Amino acid sequence: MNRRHWALGFLLVSLTASLGAAETPRREATRTGAQAFFPKANLMPVGVYYYPEQWPRDQWARDLQNIHKLGFEFTHFAEFAWTYLEPREGHFDFAWLDEALAEAQAAGLKVILCTPSPAPPAWMGERYPEIYLVGSEGRRREHGTRANGSLSNPRFNAFVDRIVGALAQRYGHDPRIWGWQVDNEPGAEADFSPSARKAFQAWLKRRYGTVAKLNEAWGGSFWSFRYAAFSQVVLPNASLTGEDKSSPHALLDFQRFTADTQAAFLDRQAAILKRHIAPTQWVTTNYTNVTQGSDPRRSHTVDFPTFTFYPVSGSNVLGGETFRQGNPFRMMEACDYFRPIAGTTGVMELQPGQVNWAPTNPKPMPGAVRMWLWHAFGGGCSFACTYRYRQPRFGSEMYHEGIVGLDGTSLSQGGQEFAQTIAELQRLKPAFDAAATMPARLAARRTALLWSHDVMWDLELQKQSETWSTWRHRSRFSAAVKSTGAPMAFISEADDFSAYPFLVAPAYQLADAKLIEKWRRYVEGGGHLILSCRSAQKDGSGHFPETRLGSRLEALTGAHLEGFDTLPGDSTASVSAQGQTTRWRTWGDILRPSAEATPLATYGDAFYAGAAAATTHRLGKGSVTYIGVETLDGALERTLVRDVYARAGVAIEDYPKGVYVEWRDGFFVAVNYSASPAALPLAPGSTTLLGQNPLQPTQVLVWKEQGSPIGVLK
Repeated sequence: MNRRHWALGFLLVSLTASLGAAETPRREATRTGAQAFFPKANLMPVGVYYYPEQWPRDQWARDLQNIHKLGFEFTHFAEFAWTYLEPREGHFDFAWLDEALAEAQAAGLKVILCTPSPAPPAWMGERYPEIYLVGSEGRRREHGTRANGSLSNPRFNAFVDRIVGALAQRYGHDPRIWGWQVDNEPGAEADFSPSARKAFQAWLKRRYGTVAKLNEAWGGSFWSFRYAAFSQVVLPNASLTGEDKSSPHALLDFQRFTADTQAAFLDRQAAILKRHIAPTQWVTTNYTNVTQGSDPRRSHTVDFPTFTFYPVSGSNVLGGETFRQGNPFRMMEACDYFRPIAGTTGVMELQPGQVNWAPTNPKPMPGAVRMWLWHAFGGGCSFACTYRYRQPRFGSEMYHEGIVGLDGTSLSQGGQEFAQTIAELQRLKPAFDAAATMPARLAARRTALLWSHDVMWDLELQKQSETWSTWRHRSRFSAAVKSTGAPMAFISEADDFSAYPFLVAPAYQLADAKLIEKWRRYVEGGGHLILSCRSAQKDGSGHFPETRLGSRLEALTGAHLEGFDTLPGDSTASVSAQGQTTRWRTWGDILRPSAEATPLATYGDAFYAGAAAATTHRLGKGSVTYIGVETLDGALERTLVRDVYARAGVAIEDYPKGVYVEWRDGFFVAVNYSASPAALPLAPGSTTLLGQNPLQPTQVLVWKEQGSPIGVLK
């Protein structure tokens, strides 16, 4: 290989590693230019993945033309095609891709072009086996799967840099390329390779400076865990030692390092692209809608993040057969999480039908695919794309449905619903109003949900109850907020809290003095803060402060935390609020409110019967509500969250579970994941543009209120 390429690769690895040494504030939520790529009047263009390398050459034109005839505006090439793009080391073959792009152009389709880093070719691992990731069990990944490269390995990074650079130089000003996707579903999987150990040691040295500070941060005096040099540090591996026998601080830092490494890997590719591509081409990556290991806020060079969404995978949150509608929280949370990061997002992979990878793979309810598309539109997605056009005839995803079936032409149920939705979006375009502003009653409800992956990782490392789930806990509160009809946005500690009348911070366990002071100023200025159990028990480093547990919040909550309880096995206990009694098991903070605080819920069992489970406290112009218990069904949390708006004098709606109403650019969009019809209260004089009220399960209702231009619907 050319020595200059290797030098460039090592330089980039070193540079990006230093940038990832410590957490940096995420970019502003309205990053310059991110929204300009997608004119709002276009509403939500829809596209579909196509893999020319997987189908006979003489079928490409037919397939791409049929894609366009169905109404799709763009397609998606090459994220797994490295073996075709570089069949031999240093030898590139773009002829097939040129032909595929020509066929897409002839069919009237734009193209999202992808970097192939998730699937290194066989020759690379054969000659350089050190490029592979090593799993927690100590076994090296091999060729024959995807996402198997070690993101800490300099040789692998140099190969990635080279292929990305070659693609950028060839297609960076190609008008057929709409935008770029770097990598695929970046998951930040933990890597236990020798390369990762060296990189982790370097990351720690940059973060802490001295071994003494590392030992202090990791509690090195506990069980003789201390190190005498950074070179002694091993990768913390809870699968070998058990989480309860490992330093939680070491495990948390390893999570941070892994996420920083993933972010640097993405940002390095984006930086290479941006040295060559036209300013009209954008750069993104597609996270899974529930991001566990990767943290989208750590990436700063991609223009905006997108997400994948596969809701029907066997979970049955609302009971009955609603598993066919899909998890009712995920699209709602994904839109409200990813959109605020850069002011723009899209759903890059949307389930087109039955999938193959879940524990069970039921068939979606008719109408569900269309509902998900409209939910994406209502949630602010700038585009939607589905994976994939053709159901594959071979490989691990043979049972993954596409827009068309095995014959390559017959529309699947999902394909029909995509075509229907595309046509409906086109008919909606004349009703777009560029001057639309959010109604005042909605703006008065604007709510932020404070979220940090560091907090989530720390909670999951020390659950204290086998039934604790950070995601379930978060979804309880996000769903309660959405039941009010409030516009919602997930934000970070760096954001301006005062932009939102209401702020929810569920189980925000890691909180330093700066954050607590920021909460206080927010509340005294008129904000309404909702905290839940486990809040601020630890400082930002994950340590217990040398004070009574929870005492740092007493000035905010007006309540003393006496401790907490968790119940074993099938044991439950009672908690009452507003004359209603419900059951709880997973977590209960035991509160003693002061004279200035008002108890909202009370425990009915055990030696702390009569103690408060939730309180509210006026402070300055605002309020702090602390909900210290997680109930079995979440009904109490829903009631108490909704009461915060009522006490603040803000009018709210009462949407049933699984029913969401979004406002976007003058359009109201409602979807129904539940098993029952829902009669929605439309303002007098509203004009229905699509659907019927009451809203049936898996159906969609779109309307405009009186005074909004309606346009011409055909």
